[in-house]
Amino acid sequence: MRRKVVAARSMSAESAQARPKVLIIGTHQLVLDNVRVLLRTMGCHCIVGSSPIDALPLLEKEKPDAAVLDSQLPVSSSAEIVMAMHSLLLRLQGRAVVLTREESDPQLLKVFEAYSLPKVPVDLVFQEVWPCLDSLLHHRNTGPMQAKRSARLVFDSFLQPLPEGIRSAQPADHTLLYEAGDVMIDVWLEPHKGSNRVKLLGQVLHELKPGSQLHCAPVVLQTKAEPIGATITNEEGEFQLDFDPHPDLKLEIGVKENHWVSVELPASKDAIQESKEEWHAPEKARATGFREDSFSRKRKRR
Repeated sequence: MRRKVVAARSMSAESAQARPKVLIIGTHQLVLDNVRVLLRTMGCHCIVGSSPIDALPLLEKEKPDAAVLDSQLPVSSSAEIVMAMHSLLLRLQGRAVVLTREESDPQLLKVFEAYSLPKVPVDLVFQEVWPCLDSLLHHRNTGPMQAKRSARLVFDSFLQPLPEGIRSAQPADHTLLYEAGDVMIDVWLEPHKGSNRVKLLGQVLHELKPGSQLHCAPVVLQTKAEPIGATITNEEGEFQLDFDPHPDLKLEIGVKENHWVSVELPASKDAIQESKEEWHAPEKARATGFREDSFSRKRKRR
């Protein structure tokens, strides 16, 4: 009799372990309830978080197999959302479904598009959510950054003079230009006065379409271990990040659906040191014609 009880408990534990864990993220109670009822009917164990930011501790504690994310999220900064989304989707290897609705934030939907996540209209939850999740869970499809291209460094202001048509905002700038296919990425690194932090200004453009910028593209600053900063591009394709020096930094930029560009940055400590040396060198002329607004310093491509 005792052996039967032990065997039954063992089978129960194995059954619990076999049940997929699904993280449901959102604040609309009716939608959460509908998804939870559906997934429990399909044998899933459900965990609920109100936003991608709040869900990160649950990710560490519960280790879910997949996620259902409602696009109607609490108001938060774009940087926080992208940072949390990137961490969440990297951990889940893209096993997430997005619920959309007519009133969804178009900027947020553009961020989701970069990760190429399957989308389900909220009024079709019962018909379409489970087939999408079942496919992700059983076939281990991966969504985010499946297609990634390394950008090539074509210009470094510390190694060569500025080419015709490009001017530096001030002598302390470390100016870099990268290309990946038809995408160009301009990067400016400069030290914060009075600290060791680094300011990174950037702009993403289409090389073959002058004047064409990428709006609402997610930009993630990443070490070898984890993301340390994130934002999205503005209407001009510009972005800004501030960070402490780290070795082996790179930018990951979602330039279009399921297509990311990886930009390897120079060692930030070296960039700060060389920039300070240039700034204090007596033979260097002080900045001429640069403006106070950070983004007004951008170089004009001609």
